[in-house]
Amino acid sequence: MANGGADREGPDAEAEALARALETLLNPSKIDGVVNCCVRAVHDEAWEGPRTGLLHVRFGEDKPRVEDLAYILWSECMYYALPRRRQERFRREIAADMTAVVRCYLAVRELFIDFNARHPERASELGEVLAYCLVQEHLGAAQVASKMSLKTAANMPVHGLDGIHAVFENGALTVYFLESKLASEGRRGVASYAASAAEFLSDRRQYLREYEIVADLGNLDALEGEARQRALDHFDVIGHPELRRRERFVGIICHSEPRHFGKRLRIRDDQPTDIHERDFAKRYAADHGKHRLAARKQLLKHGADPAKAIVLLVAVPDVRELRKAFYAAMGVDERELPLDGDDLEMDDDEDAEGDPV
Repeated sequence: MANGGADREGPDAEAEALARALETLLNPSKIDGVVNCCVRAVHDEAWEGPRTGLLHVRFGEDKPRVEDLAYILWSECMYYALPRRRQERFRREIAADMTAVVRCYLAVRELFIDFNARHPERASELGEVLAYCLVQEHLGAAQVASKMSLKTAANMPVHGLDGIHAVFENGALTVYFLESKLASEGRRGVASYAASAAEFLSDRRQYLREYEIVADLGNLDALEGEARQRALDHFDVIGHPELRRRERFVGIICHSEPRHFGKRLRIRDDQPTDIHERDFAKRYAADHGKHRLAARKQLLKHGADPAKAIVLLVAVPDVRELRKAFYAAMGVDERELPLDGDDLEMDDDEDAEGDPV
């Protein structure tokens, strides 16, 4: 090893402290119990990117567990939607008095209802929660800013990234910029994600604004001492350009997959109960090559770097039905909400040009 101390590639003592501090911001997740990963988004020496993974809702014998997925996503909102400090305050209140559970539930529920009232044209909040869960689970990266609570603030714009997560690994801070899409088809979601990625990466002002949000309004204030200051320094891209950072743009596309879900094996008592899920996963995994080619094509078309992109596609029978089930789990009558927001369809000029997905 040529260099020692802070200059070597391995983490030094301060880096290890920062890594441990960020790990404390990770929240427990049960998403793997209802979402199966049939193709992982791993590095491939023969592929220049993007890293592309395929996931799908799990089955209960022959039936996709859509309602179970909706319930888990709603329960995860207790972590996703509340800033870290507010989470900790509710924990203390609940430990002292169980009736505080009701106040926590209502606080989160009102955030989503308020968001829909302010922005009835948007339908992305379900995708944002799913993205939050999957990036924690599969990339091990903690949420460093609660975007839902910020988007419902009167003085905050609704546009911007759907999430910001981070992890300290391999000697550098890796920042994951999240963009979620709900789509009637995988190719439509991929094309929409690629356009959003390119737009964000070309907007220097918005790029710096996202770092400012983490530093000024994010979850880093839940850290303490030198670890907190070290984290703040890493998110100060202007004041500390010398610190090592990686930036990756993650697209989580939850899409309807009627073709594969429409094919069912016959039910037989002499077969394993998971044979239906395994059959679906095998057929869906066979589309991996087409999905990642479509993602690469769209990213290049919009001028984004596929090597710095990660795409996770999540197949469900019908995204609209999942969203209805999500709000039903929340206890909200679907008739009170606009369930056909713009994120479910593509812009007129984005038809994915017949990409083979």
